[in-house]
Amino acid sequence: AVTLQRACHNSFIQWAKGDAGKAQYTVSSVIFVAQTVCVFVGWFLAYSGGGMADLKKCTDVSILKKFAFIGMIYAVGDIFEMESVNYIDAATYTVLSQSKLIVTALMMWAIDGTHQNLMQWFILFTTSSGMMEYVLVGKAKGGAMTFSVVGISLALVKVVISCYVAVLNQKALKKDSNPFPVQFSALKVSWAVTSFVYMIVKDGFMGDWDLFGVWSSRTMVLVFAGFILKTLFNQYLLKVLDAIWKNISEAVGVILVYFANIAFLGGSFDAAVFNAAFTVLLACVAYVLSKAASGKKSDVGDELNPAHYPELQTSLMATTRHRIKGC
Repeated sequence: AVTLQRACHNSFIQWAKGDAGKAQYTVSSVIFVAQTVCVFVGWFLAYSGGGMADLKKCTDVSILKKFAFIGMIYAVGDIFEMESVNYIDAATYTVLSQSKLIVTALMMWAIDGTHQNLMQWFILFTTSSGMMEYVLVGKAKGGAMTFSVVGISLALVKVVISCYVAVLNQKALKKDSNPFPVQFSALKVSWAVTSFVYMIVKDGFMGDWDLFGVWSSRTMVLVFAGFILKTLFNQYLLKVLDAIWKNISEAVGVILVYFANIAFLGGSFDAAVFNAAFTVLLACVAYVLSKAASGKKSDVGDELNPAHYPELQTSLMATTRHRIKGC
């Protein structure tokens, strides 16, 4: 269910546009409404878990300041995501978003000196090749797939922002000792405020002050079944499972979005494009699993280590002493 929702989120963005070339609703209003609802969800969870004491912490200025910058960056990432789907289709965006593995690896190498082994670099290169093949083959085939240099650029900037803010958020959550609902609501407050400022500037001062545009039932589905559920499921994956399965879930979403594009958004099946998307999926899963296995000791090494057989050691030592006495 979690993987399905994550895959549907990008399709919802494209589906909510309807037959129009660009969304009739304003991007800023969708993000603002979704994050405002999330603030109230965080307050409700804080009150349910810790009563009025935790609810008061949600409005503590010192806590809000800790997560203000992170929430702002998250909002900018959402803006790039929403704007990019006005120029490229959801399937292409989902495939390009898998480049976060490469960006994360490069950031870890540059920032804290964490290295990938040779096998992992080759897997990352395979991922890059698969994404490039998907874009080039899809562009050559045409059909319902939509490509734009602007859209691809926006999608890749969104990936860089996501990788950067994920590192910041992880550090902030570990350093802060408040309950998770308090942290969650504090993050969403700055997230909502940033999207509101963007809405006032872009659709107000730089537009015609039609801040919300034209909303429909599809827009409501995007807000509640897309952004809000995505936020809740993201936290579920990080809290209940781990980052390994989170990344695998996103990789599987590549194929689900591709078929959703065919079934509901007027796309047509193409074996070459599907093969490129499947290559990206396999490369992502292989890389994630290689990271999970890299911290484990070799099973063969354990089998050959005498320390894992204390009974045998005791038996051999007794036999040796008996032989020495016999001599």
